[in-house]
Amino acid sequence: MKNVWICLAIFLLTACNSNDNAYPETAMDTGRTFIRASLDGDFKEAERLLLPETENREMFNSYMRYYQKMPGETKANYKKASFEINEFLELNDSTTIINYSNSYMNKPMEIKVVRSNNRWQVDFTYTTSGNLPIH
Repeated sequence: MKNVWICLAIFLLTACNSNDNAYPETAMDTGRTFIRASLDGDFKEAERLLLPETENREMFNSYMRYYQKMPGETKANYKKASFEINEFLELNDSTTIINYSNSYMNKPMEIKVVRSNNRWQVDFTYTTSGNLPIH
């Protein structure tokens, strides 16, 4: 019986120490996490993956307001949607473009993921501006 309690205690400590707030370690993981959170309407999760620039946050806040005005059925369809990565383009060691489609809209879209301060983050302004660096 003592072994059962020890195993349970180890399991609980391990579960409590899991870092759910850890940032994704790759551009692909960041993109996937952001896309899924956006489809689910989990804006807290999506926002923590944003590049912390004023224009980026303002544009994301605008998107959140737009999403909140959507009919419940539309939101439910986004939440049920799966997504597929169509193309993963590494422009350099700190800039990646992810082209994806979700099964609800079935329309190709892109996000830009950049490495800043040793963390992969989403440049949401890219969705409308296409702000790629000029080489």
